[in-house]
Amino acid sequence: MIRRTKLFTVFACACLLPALIPAAPGYAADAKLQVPASAVTASKDDGNVPANTVDGNLSTRWSASGDGEWIKFDLGANKKVSYMKMAFLNGDTRTSKFDIQTSTDNVSFKTVKANAVSSLNAGLQTFDFPDVNAARYVKIIGHGNSVNAWNSYTEVEIYGEGAEGVPVSTSAELTAAIGKAVAGTTIVLADGTYTQDAPFVVSGKNGTANSPITIKAANPGQAVISGGASLKIQKSSYVTIEGLKFTNTGNTALLLDGSNNIRVTRNQFALPATGKDLIWLQVSGANSHHNRIDHNDFGPKNDTSPLIAYEGDGKGNISQYDVIEYNYFHEVGPWVDNGKETIRLGLSKVSLSNGYNTIQYNLFENCDGEPEIVSVKSSGNTVRYNTFKTSKGGLTSRHGHNNEFYGNFFLGDGVKTEQSGIRVYGNDHKIYNNYFENLTGTAIHLDSGSFDGGTGGYPPNPTLDQLRAHWKIYRAQVVNNTIVGSKGGIVIGSGKAYAPQDSVVANNIVKNSTGTLYNEAATSNTVFEGNIGYGSTLSNKSRTASEIRNADPLFQTVNGLQKLSSASKAAIDAAVGTYSYIKEDMDGEARSSAHDIGADEYSTASSFKNRPLEKTDVGPDAP
Repeated sequence: MIRRTKLFTVFACACLLPALIPAAPGYAADAKLQVPASAVTASKDDGNVPANTVDGNLSTRWSASGDGEWIKFDLGANKKVSYMKMAFLNGDTRTSKFDIQTSTDNVSFKTVKANAVSSLNAGLQTFDFPDVNAARYVKIIGHGNSVNAWNSYTEVEIYGEGAEGVPVSTSAELTAAIGKAVAGTTIVLADGTYTQDAPFVVSGKNGTANSPITIKAANPGQAVISGGASLKIQKSSYVTIEGLKFTNTGNTALLLDGSNNIRVTRNQFALPATGKDLIWLQVSGANSHHNRIDHNDFGPKNDTSPLIAYEGDGKGNISQYDVIEYNYFHEVGPWVDNGKETIRLGLSKVSLSNGYNTIQYNLFENCDGEPEIVSVKSSGNTVRYNTFKTSKGGLTSRHGHNNEFYGNFFLGDGVKTEQSGIRVYGNDHKIYNNYFENLTGTAIHLDSGSFDGGTGGYPPNPTLDQLRAHWKIYRAQVVNNTIVGSKGGIVIGSGKAYAPQDSVVANNIVKNSTGTLYNEAATSNTVFEGNIGYGSTLSNKSRTASEIRNADPLFQTVNGLQKLSSASKAAIDAAVGTYSYIKEDMDGEARSSAHDIGADEYSTASSFKNRPLEKTDVGPDAP
């Protein structure tokens, strides 16, 4: 809605205002939002830099000539934005024209005021627009002034709500504030420790997409949930948990129970060891969907059980359309044979349900808990653009069907044991555009199964023991991957009863100095085409050159990765077959009409959309 001061003029007596205009729940009155100089950027400048617009000095300015040049302000988090004040160079002798836009993600911007025109005034002028309930980025797009094409702003102030919210500083105050929360409420935790003998419970609370209920730390990482406390969100929606630190003992730190559209962002999970099974973040219950777990720090973890576990609703269904992204998972161990996954996406009893969940842009570093760092135990999910660095174990589709694994980087050190890549069971999985280097285990394993779930994958009334079994693989596709300097390449089958069936291994590059590059450990009808191998034993079966060719890919080192060079004639434009889902390479660059072999499409570029992630790319402090 438009700022309340516009409405006040209809009332004759100012003393009636508090009764007539109730305060929005959970927010203080509109206030100037603080924007540091480092958070202001622009399309260009003439030496009068963007930071000048927030220095409180009308004698300095940002200037850029041209229709469409812009200046952008990062508020640091989503906040309610109500209006702006701006001052202009020579504002008393010429008018300036511009648009105001807002965005939550720095990608999609919405125009909230178009073709605004300043008045003849050298001081700050107010520009109002309908309140934006959630905006992190505010952009001003200049259209010049009444004299020339210059956009010159001496000062910009952004006003809104959410900078304060409902302040709490004790456990009792936090409990009371949660009880009173409604859509739009922001509860702000002062620095300190919040503890009690039971969880803080958010139950039956429903925000909206534009007005979520937010529980956040005033200063990220300084509001600590400790002792016997934890946080439980049940039968709720549109709730955001932001900037907290969980160090509680003996309980799941955060439980999302039968809730949807919950965002867990920029928190630290650092629970002390108890010597017992302990899940740190659990997602379960009916009506769970569209949750987002992003920019958190998880670790170190010594106890068994996963850091993040999806448990289902008790009726065979898993949470759907959730996203786990930009998190830092680290220092998990010591190693056990089973039960210390970093992420477990489902259970055997929900494995035949479609999750449509996405795990992307996460960094797993020294995650040495067990053979399955990420264990997918449900169907229809995507795991992409993650980096696994010096971690024992690998990414496994342990149960379920129709999962996709692409654009991931598996980077070993060649020393630590059990550093592996991708292993799958079940039907119709796709493994493509992944990069594996210096692994001490197998890079890609299409394993044999101990139970045949059938070509359709949905046998009638499977028993719990059958659901827990390793299911026979049908129709897996392993396409356009690159494996270098690793102990194991691509392995088909094992000693279990049911070898993979109707699968394809195509257009991969394996360049290792040891082992069998394409190892068929079981006899199957797997189709091989367009693959390259070099540096060791090509295959343990008789394969033609059109299936697996012995050729040096002649890599070059680009940003630490082994990629195609101009001399890589064996790989460039040499891919065969039709795999229409492969439109980009591991870097996020478009594939040419004639695809190259391997994860990389040859390019002369030196910077790329997708690359191995570093610690600065993920976690609470990342952009």
